Amino acid sequence: MGLFRYEAIDNAGVSRSGSLELPSRAAVLEQLSRQGLVPLDVRESKVASGLDLGASRRATFRNALNAEAPVTPFELANLTQSWAALLMAGLTIDRALTISGNLGARTPVGRFVEDVGKAVRGGKTFAQGLATSGVSLPPYYLSMVEAGELGGSLGETLARIATLLQQQLQLRERVRSALVYPVILASVVLLTLIILLGFVLPRFELLFAESQATLPWMTRLVLAAGRAVADYGWMAAIILGVVGVLAYRWWHTAAGRERWDRWMLKSRLTMGLPASLQSARLLRTLSALLANGVPVPVAMRVARGTVSNTALLAALDGATQRVKAGETLATALEKGRLFPPAAVQMARVGEETGQLDALLLSAATVLEQESQKLLDRMLSLMVPLLTVGMGLVVAALIGSVLIGLLSINDLAA
Repeated sequence: MGLFRYEAIDNAGVSRSGSLELPSRAAVLEQLSRQGLVPLDVRESKVASGLDLGASRRATFRNALNAEAPVTPFELANLTQSWAALLMAGLTIDRALTISGNLGARTPVGRFVEDVGKAVRGGKTFAQGLATSGVSLPPYYLSMVEAGELGGSLGETLARIATLLQQQLQLRERVRSALVYPVILASVVLLTLIILLGFVLPRFELLFAESQATLPWMTRLVLAAGRAVADYGWMAAIILGVVGVLAYRWWHTAAGRERWDRWMLKSRLTMGLPASLQSARLLRTLSALLANGVPVPVAMRVARGTVSNTALLAALDGATQRVKAGETLATALEKGRLFPPAAVQMARVGEETGQLDALLLSAATVLEQESQKLLDRMLSLMVPLLTVGMGLVVAALIGSVLIGLLSINDLAA
């Protein structure tokens, strides 16, 4: 038995939290589903209950070694799309699960589909089968599936979920692809400086010492830097490593993460990019939930799982409480002071016209397009700056050595 702590919401959107002592995470999810709760977060407590800690850790280690590969977001998006296509073609969910399970047999995806199919054939709903499968799903996934089953539009609901997952994957891949070249270039710059200062320049220092010539100040400065890297580089690496570990641990504290996230949202250096990216993902999820008939306060509670910035998450929680108190979504978001103006404006127009889900989707698309343009602009400036900076540094190092060589030749002449 293990002790699991959970956070969930009920049908009224009220937050619930507590702990359950059950054999597995899947059992906890099943228990929450029976209670009519939508799980947001379920994690095993680090404090063992009724078990020897050493035995618990050994069991956890063995489970980690024997664990199957998880279902990736890409596989989940494709699987959801296939379920939507099969259901919209007129098949039952049982038949759709059988077909999709046969296509991915003997894989983590196939075993996931098989587990869900067994649960459905055993009398559970599709949402309950997903909840008890043991696979970690996005927090909005189960809520949307349950609403789709109740409304008789499961195929259309799965199509919306698939579109939402694919949009999130595309945005993540665009950001990652855009950052590959600057990271490689910065690494090359750092490696070049280490080689020049630590290995190349010390060889010239012996030559200059034998000549006993008076070297220019620039040459002496570069040689001193190279000597420091060669003699104390290991110490600098240790210091940087310690600083990095301390910074990493500080960042993982609640206060450190909050300060960092707030700086990311408000700093001019980031040009508003984190706020736009996070808000776009939030609005797209809200749009899908609202289109599926989920009430606004419940949709906001469920969609909070798509936000990773703690400062923006706190603003969203405050906005959710204000919406529950009777304020409009636009007003609640505006009072949060961290959401982009486009999100607030589109929400206001959507509430006035009765098309909130469509307008939130449009706002998400606009923010994604603006984020991509902003990211392209930042990278278009970053790459030339790194290239020019690398060239200037290397040129200064080589130039200082050449000046020193010329001074030796002048002395010999």
